[in-house]
Amino acid sequence: MTSTSYDVLVLAGGRSRRMGGGDKTRLPVAGVPLLDRVLGAVSDESDVVVVGDERPTTRPVSWTREHPLHGGPAAAVAAGLPHLTRDTTVLLAGDLPLLTSSFVGRLVAATTSEAGAVPIDRDGYPQWLCSAWPTALLRTVDWPTTTSLRAGLGGMAFARLAVGTDAATPWLDCDTPEDLQRAREQS
Repeated sequence: MTSTSYDVLVLAGGRSRRMGGGDKTRLPVAGVPLLDRVLGAVSDESDVVVVGDERPTTRPVSWTREHPLHGGPAAAVAAGLPHLTRDTTVLLAGDLPLLTSSFVGRLVAATTSEAGAVPIDRDGYPQWLCSAWPTALLRTVDWPTTTSLRAGLGGMAFARLAVGTDAATPWLDCDTPEDLQRAREQS
Protein backbone atom coordinates (compact mmCIF):
# COMPACT_ATOMS: atom_id res chain seq x y z
CA MET A 1 0.00 0.00 0.00
CA THR A 2 1.26 3.52 -0.59
CA SER A 3 0.43 4.80 2.91
CA THR A 4 1.67 3.56 6.26
CA SER A 5 -1.39 4.86 8.14
CA TYR A 6 -3.82 2.22 9.28
CA ASP A 7 -6.86 1.52 11.42
CA VAL A 8 -6.81 -1.10 14.15
CA LEU A 9 -9.55 -3.60 14.95
CA VAL A 10 -9.02 -5.29 18.33
CA LEU A 11 -11.12 -8.30 19.30
CA ALA A 12 -11.59 -8.28 23.09
CA GLY A 13 -15.07 -9.63 23.73
CA GLY A 14 -14.50 -13.26 24.56
CA ARG A 15 -15.53 -15.06 27.74
CA SER A 16 -11.97 -16.05 28.78
CA ARG A 17 -13.16 -19.54 29.79
CA ARG A 18 -9.71 -21.15 29.58
CA MET A 19 -8.36 -18.35 31.79
CA GLY A 20 -11.06 -18.99 34.38
CA GLY A 21 -13.56 -16.36 33.22
CA GLY A 22 -13.68 -12.61 33.70
CA ASP A 23 -11.93 -10.00 31.58
CA LYS A 24 -8.48 -11.41 30.86
CA THR A 25 -7.47 -8.25 28.97
CA ARG A 26 -7.16 -6.53 32.37
CA LEU A 27 -4.54 -9.03 33.58
CA PRO A 28 -1.08 -7.45 33.81
CA VAL A 29 2.17 -8.38 32.15
CA ALA A 30 5.09 -6.30 33.44
CA GLY A 31 2.53 -4.17 35.27
CA VAL A 32 0.49 -3.26 32.17
CA PRO A 33 -2.91 -4.80 31.33
CA LEU A 34 -2.94 -7.02 28.25
CA LEU A 35 -5.24 -4.72 26.27
CA ASP A 36 -3.08 -1.67 27.02
CA ARG A 37 0.01 -3.58 25.87
CA VAL A 38 -1.73 -4.20 22.53
CA LEU A 39 -2.82 -0.57 22.27
CA GLY A 40 0.73 0.53 23.05
CA ALA A 41 2.06 -1.37 20.05
CA VAL A 42 -0.02 0.52 17.47
CA SER A 43 0.58 3.95 16.04
CA ASP A 44 -0.73 6.93 17.98
CA GLU A 45 -2.07 8.15 14.63
CA SER A 46 -4.27 5.08 14.19
CA ASP A 47 -7.96 4.98 14.95
CA VAL A 48 -8.67 1.97 17.15
CA VAL A 49 -11.96 0.09 17.37
CA VAL A 50 -12.24 -2.45 20.17
CA VAL A 51 -14.97 -5.08 19.97
CA GLY A 52 -15.87 -5.90 23.56
CA ASP A 53 -17.26 -4.41 26.74
CA GLU A 54 -16.06 -0.90 27.46
CA ARG A 55 -13.28 -0.67 30.03
CA PRO A 56 -10.63 1.88 30.96
CA THR A 57 -7.71 2.10 28.53
CA THR A 58 -4.57 4.20 28.33
CA ARG A 59 -5.59 5.73 25.02
CA PRO A 60 -8.86 6.73 23.40
CA VAL A 61 -10.60 3.99 21.45
CA SER A 62 -14.04 3.43 19.93
CA TRP A 63 -16.11 0.58 21.32
CA THR A 64 -18.64 -1.74 19.72
CA ARG A 65 -20.08 -5.19 20.39
CA GLU A 66 -20.66 -8.16 18.15
CA HIS A 67 -24.09 -9.58 17.43
CA PRO A 68 -24.93 -12.03 18.74
CA LEU A 69 -23.02 -11.25 21.93
CA HIS A 70 -20.03 -13.60 22.23
CA GLY A 71 -20.66 -14.64 18.63
CA GLY A 72 -16.97 -15.24 17.98
CA PRO A 73 -14.22 -13.57 15.97
CA ALA A 74 -16.08 -13.44 12.64
CA ALA A 75 -19.04 -11.70 14.31
CA ALA A 76 -16.59 -9.30 15.97
CA VAL A 77 -15.04 -8.38 12.61
CA ALA A 78 -18.55 -7.82 11.24
CA ALA A 79 -19.25 -5.43 14.14
CA GLY A 80 -16.00 -3.49 13.87
CA LEU A 81 -15.55 -3.23 10.11
CA PRO A 82 -18.18 -0.50 9.53
CA HIS A 83 -16.19 1.82 11.84
CA LEU A 84 -12.95 1.62 9.84
CA THR A 85 -12.01 4.35 7.36
CA ARG A 86 -8.38 3.86 6.32
CA ASP A 87 -7.15 1.70 3.46
CA THR A 88 -5.32 -0.73 5.77
CA THR A 89 -6.64 -2.52 8.84
CA VAL A 90 -4.54 -4.26 11.47
CA LEU A 91 -6.56 -7.09 13.02
CA LEU A 92 -5.48 -7.99 16.56
CA ALA A 93 -6.54 -10.02 19.55
CA GLY A 94 -6.77 -8.06 22.80
CA ASP A 95 -4.40 -10.41 24.61
CA LEU A 96 -1.08 -10.13 22.74
CA PRO A 97 1.40 -8.95 25.40
CA LEU A 98 4.53 -9.45 23.28
CA LEU A 99 3.28 -7.47 20.28
CA THR A 100 5.63 -4.63 19.31
CA SER A 101 5.23 -1.53 17.20
CA SER A 102 8.02 -2.74 14.93
CA PHE A 103 6.14 -5.98 14.24
CA VAL A 104 2.92 -4.09 13.55
CA GLY A 105 4.94 -1.90 11.16
CA ARG A 106 6.24 -5.03 9.46
CA LEU A 107 2.69 -6.32 8.99
CA VAL A 108 1.51 -3.02 7.53
CA ALA A 109 4.56 -2.75 5.23
CA ALA A 110 3.90 -6.24 3.84
CA THR A 111 0.26 -5.42 3.02
CA THR A 112 -0.57 -4.46 -0.57
CA SER A 113 -3.80 -3.22 -2.13
CA GLU A 114 -4.60 -6.83 -3.13
CA ALA A 115 -3.19 -8.89 -0.25
CA GLY A 116 -2.91 -8.99 3.51
CA ALA A 117 0.03 -9.98 5.70
CA VAL A 118 -0.22 -12.84 8.19
CA PRO A 119 2.49 -14.29 10.41
CA ILE A 120 2.91 -18.04 10.22
CA ASP A 121 3.87 -19.79 13.44
CA ARG A 122 6.59 -22.42 13.75
CA ASP A 123 4.00 -25.16 13.16
CA GLY A 124 2.84 -23.56 9.91
CA TYR A 125 -0.43 -22.08 11.20
CA PRO A 126 -1.58 -18.60 10.14
CA GLN A 127 -2.09 -16.19 13.05
CA TRP A 128 -5.24 -14.41 11.87
CA LEU A 129 -5.55 -12.27 15.02
CA CYS A 130 -2.19 -10.63 14.44
CA SER A 131 -2.49 -9.64 10.79
CA ALA A 132 -2.96 -6.68 8.45
CA TRP A 133 -5.33 -6.38 5.50
CA PRO A 134 -6.52 -3.99 2.83
CA THR A 135 -9.80 -2.80 4.33
CA ALA A 136 -11.51 -3.10 0.95
CA LEU A 137 -10.54 -6.79 0.83
CA LEU A 138 -11.99 -7.36 4.32
CA ARG A 139 -15.24 -5.80 3.11
CA THR A 140 -15.59 -8.46 0.38
CA VAL A 141 -16.30 -11.15 3.00
CA ASP A 142 -19.88 -11.80 4.09
CA TRP A 143 -18.89 -11.65 7.77
CA PRO A 144 -22.39 -12.11 9.23
CA THR A 145 -22.60 -15.57 7.65
CA THR A 146 -18.93 -16.54 8.00
CA THR A 147 -18.27 -19.19 10.63
CA SER A 148 -14.62 -18.41 11.48
CA LEU A 149 -11.69 -16.17 10.68
CA ARG A 150 -10.08 -19.02 8.77
CA ALA A 151 -13.22 -19.33 6.62
CA GLY A 152 -13.32 -15.56 6.04
CA LEU A 153 -9.62 -14.86 5.55
CA GLY A 154 -8.11 -18.16 4.46
CA GLY A 155 -9.14 -17.88 0.83
CA MET A 156 -7.77 -14.36 0.38
CA ALA A 157 -4.31 -13.51 -0.85
CA PHE A 158 -1.79 -12.75 1.89
CA ALA A 159 1.94 -12.58 2.42
CA ARG A 160 3.19 -15.19 4.85
CA LEU A 161 5.53 -13.63 7.40
CA ALA A 162 8.00 -15.87 9.18
CA VAL A 163 9.64 -15.01 12.48
CA GLY A 164 13.05 -16.37 13.42
CA THR A 165 13.29 -18.94 16.19
CA ASP A 166 15.21 -16.49 18.41
CA ALA A 167 12.50 -13.83 18.33
CA ALA A 168 9.78 -13.35 20.95
CA THR A 169 6.47 -14.50 19.55
CA PRO A 170 4.48 -11.30 18.86
CA TRP A 171 1.24 -13.23 18.36
CA LEU A 172 1.45 -15.10 21.69
CA ASP A 173 -2.07 -14.80 23.04
CA CYS A 174 -2.89 -15.43 26.67
CA ASP A 175 -5.67 -18.01 26.66
CA THR A 176 -4.57 -19.95 29.74
CA PRO A 177 -2.76 -19.19 33.01
CA GLU A 178 0.26 -20.99 31.52
CA ASP A 179 0.24 -18.63 28.50
CA LEU A 180 0.11 -15.65 30.85
CA GLN A 181 3.05 -17.00 32.86
CA ARG A 182 5.06 -17.56 29.67
CA ALA A 183 4.33 -13.99 28.57
CA ARG A 184 5.41 -12.64 31.95
CA GLU A 185 8.67 -14.58 31.69
CA GLN A 186 9.36 -13.26 28.16
CA SER A 187 8.48 -9.61 28.78
